[in-house]
Amino acid sequence: MGSPITSLNCSIRHDGARLLSWTLQPHITYTDSMRLQVENSRTGDDWTVLATDVLGQCMWVDSRRRNYNKRMNECYRLRLIVPDNHEEFVSSVVDAGNHKAYPYSQEAENVITQVEKAIQMSGCKGQLLKKRLWGPRCPLCVDFTGQATVNEHCPRCLGTGIDGGYFPGIGLDIIKDSISTAEAPAELGYMQGETVKARCIAYPWINYGDVWVEDGTDKRYYITQITPASSYRQTNLIYALSMNLVELNDVLHSKHADHKADMNTVWESGEPHRTQPVTYTDQPGQSKDGEWDDILAGL
Repeated sequence: MGSPITSLNCSIRHDGARLLSWTLQPHITYTDSMRLQVENSRTGDDWTVLATDVLGQCMWVDSRRRNYNKRMNECYRLRLIVPDNHEEFVSSVVDAGNHKAYPYSQEAENVITQVEKAIQMSGCKGQLLKKRLWGPRCPLCVDFTGQATVNEHCPRCLGTGIDGGYFPGIGLDIIKDSISTAEAPAELGYMQGETVKARCIAYPWINYGDVWVEDGTDKRYYITQITPASSYRQTNLIYALSMNLVELNDVLHSKHADHKADMNTVWESGEPHRTQPVTYTDQPGQSKDGEWDDILAGL
């Protein structure tokens, strides 16, 4: 068979962290014995393994601190190991640190900064649930051909046909530009619909069918439209989103989906920005999360 790894992308966040995302072939049977790992190399060096067992994920963040310039060439690739067949598949190599992954000029950074400030002032915090497009088929509801779900309310795959349904939540804050509501007759009274137009930074990578969960209200929205609102060269900076409110009788409001909306700490650590010298690896003796309150209280 051909390589199950169809794409690997990398971009650099404003704080220097590398953001890796990938897609796999959807019509392949993935087993627990398979292992997907992230490998890294500085140009001319050997490849080293940064993370293993990421087959159940769609992204990974390399947040290691570095003592060299952001633009220095650095490479990543994925390796899928299939021990049952003694096969290995390696993705194409992507660069990080050059203009392909970090193309921002000062003007582009200003655009992102303006939206970030608007989100901080009047935005809404929430979680992005990325829909699973590959992985083991749901054992409860997929038809005998293994191609489609026959139960849109399945508690195991949440109507997606892929075991698990959605990846764990990734922090995504937005600013709402408009909210429109409408009512329509339903079997029991009236059904109220809500459509939200919003903007957000163009990462993490958003796809049609993903779900956004609003903190505080626990409202859940299907993302139905994604339009680049601002771009620099070939890189999207800002997305304009259209989202429809999920009905309360939808499987995404069941207890089986609640744990998906928990914050995935892989994306954001929640720690305040540290001011110690930048190093490639973590420094010993760094304050732990619980110590920051004591430190700030003494200032």
